[in-house]
Formats: sequence, structure tokens, C-alpha cells
Amino acid sequence: MTRTHGRGTSAYRRNDEYVYGNTARALQPVGVEAPRERELSHRARRNRDRASHMSFGYVFFLTLAIALTGIGCLQYLKLQSEITNSIKRISVLESQLNNIKAENDDTESRIKGTVGLEEIKKRAMNELGMQYATPEQIVKYESDDTDYVRQYIDID
Repeated sequence: MTRTHGRGTSAYRRNDEYVYGNTARALQPVGVEAPRERELSHRARRNRDRASHMSFGYVFFLTLAIALTGIGCLQYLKLQSEITNSIKRISVLESQLNNIKAENDDTESRIKGTVGLEEIKKRAMNELGMQYATPEQIVKYESDDTDYVRQYIDID
């Protein structure tokens, strides 16, 4: 039941007490009953008990699965590390190969520059006794437009 008392102030009736004003006063706490647990059937209780306990087989399966997953992860990391190391070794070897090729090219150009073909010819003829081939030593053959020649018998 609501009534107006004075200027805009309402009064409420609660347990035979009047409360005036627009703010609520602290009332006596009302006892609240704790919610009762629902009665569970025997089957539901048994299912909950079974779900809360893990069997030895299930625990063994989970342990095995975790161990295999860990081993797989370790093998993957090992292979990844080996690949990284191989890539590093390959780059070092490629660098060494490029250095050796550059040295080889430098040495070849130096050799070609210091020794001319005329000097080689003179040295071969004078010191080693080499001679040009005579016309009797020259054997001519006909080519069938291939890039190479096969020799089936010895030429004397």
C-alpha cells in the first residue's frame, strides 16, 4: 500500500512498519534457505563416479600418446636443426668453391700471359725433340657430320 506523505515523499508499509522517504532503510535480514541438492538417481550417481575416475588403460593410453607426441616433437626439432646446420655448411662450402674458382682463373690467366704458344713450340722442338708430322703420318677420314669420331682399329 502506497501513500503520499508531505511533498513527494512516499510511505511504504512493510511488516506493519512505515518507511518514509525515498531511500530504503536497513531491514532485518531474512533467513534464506540453502538450495537443496536434487536427488540423483542411482544411475546418474554411478555415471558421475565412473566419469570422475580414470581406468588404468585410459591413463596408460594418454601417457603413451603424450610420450609419442614428445618424441615426435624432439625428432622434428632435431631434423630442423640438422637442416639449418646443413644450409650453413653448404654456404661455407660454396664460398670456398667460389674462392678456389677465382684463384684458379687468376692462375690460368697468369700462366697464359707468361708462356706464349711460340715459346712452347720452340721448347718442344728444341729441348724435347718433337717434329711436325710428315705427309705419310697423316691419315684422312670422312666425317658424317657428327661431333665425334669412333676408332674401331689401330692406325699404324
